[in-house]
Amino acid sequence: MTKLLIPILILSVMFGVAWYLVELRPEPKGREIEREIPFVEAVLAKEQTLRSSVRTHGIVRPRTRTTLIAEVSGIIEKVAPFREEENSSNHQNTVLASFRAGGFFRKGDLLLKIEDVDLQAAIAEAKANLTRANLQLLQEQEFAKQAKIEWGERDWKKAPALVKRIPQILKAEAENDAAEARLAQASKNLSRSSVRAPFEGRILQTMADVGQQVGPVSSSALAEIYALDAAEIDLALSQAEMSFLGFDDGFLGKANFKVQADVLDEGENILHTGSLDRSEGIVDKRTRLTNLVVQINNCFANPFSDLSPSDPLAIGQFVNLLLRGQTVRAFVIPESAFRTENQILVVDENQRLLARKVSVLHRIGNEVWVHDGIAEGDRVCITPMDVFAVGMQVRIPHEDTDANRTAK
Repeated sequence: MTKLLIPILILSVMFGVAWYLVELRPEPKGREIEREIPFVEAVLAKEQTLRSSVRTHGIVRPRTRTTLIAEVSGIIEKVAPFREEENSSNHQNTVLASFRAGGFFRKGDLLLKIEDVDLQAAIAEAKANLTRANLQLLQEQEFAKQAKIEWGERDWKKAPALVKRIPQILKAEAENDAAEARLAQASKNLSRSSVRAPFEGRILQTMADVGQQVGPVSSSALAEIYALDAAEIDLALSQAEMSFLGFDDGFLGKANFKVQADVLDEGENILHTGSLDRSEGIVDKRTRLTNLVVQINNCFANPFSDLSPSDPLAIGQFVNLLLRGQTVRAFVIPESAFRTENQILVVDENQRLLARKVSVLHRIGNEVWVHDGIAEGDRVCITPMDVFAVGMQVRIPHEDTDANRTAK
């Protein structure tokens, strides 16, 4: 019995001591926890008057490009360059025209000469036919005078037309006119044996050479050429970009003003300046972009002009463009200020963060142009926030005070 009571007594004492320790333990003192307020960078929103601009790119091509063809048949006798006395153009060339790929020429320069023996023979025959037709007309006119004399005292007005030789004279006049037309055509064909430049330009490629038979019946293509006066650059813009520039009537090929187009080099220097000329009125089904055309004047190498550029463009060259359009009122905000495509954070007068939805005009580089959703003087947070809650307190370094260092 004693052995049984001893363990019970020991356990009772232990429980009693434990209860005593729990009941008499000191209450822990509460400690105030300080929460650190995060620092953020902010910029003041300031509305500005800016000129809209869009960066794009395109491929250079000539505005005027055509294929020279042989209008008469014959064998090519000679191609440019010709001696000045052979050329017989209306200007003195310091640079001779060349009928080779890359060769330059001025308007009216002789580029190619086709054998003209048959054409000379055609002119001689046409002259002979015209002489015979003239003779026939004179004879018929004299026959008519003789017929009137032979009619005597009878009323000549009542004489038949055949007696008056009216049909014969009309026939002779028609044959004379036809002979004159054939002579003019033969002369024109002779002039066509000398192929001359239709404008000041350059040769892209040749398709014929000395000794080759050319003409409408055989191969008529001689060379592909282009004019040096202007280049065109094909590009594509979205409808939003066109509206941003002010080119709203692009489908009609019109604009309220000329959108300036600058060709830039790798260092962002302006090489050439032109304008957005027109829209082709075509929207790509895949990209939904509109095809537009920029025109740049006097941008090709030109040995005949004092205005030849120091950095000429080349056909097929890929170029970067900066389009400058209408002026707009907008706030320029760093891209880092955006949490989503159109949401930013602003710091209110109580140093708390608020979310704002804004209307984006354009994005260029690391800047975003905004025209609605913020006001002049708003403090825009440009520090990316991993964690954000509406109304959370923040600190701006240059506005930091003892009062806003911590929040409880």
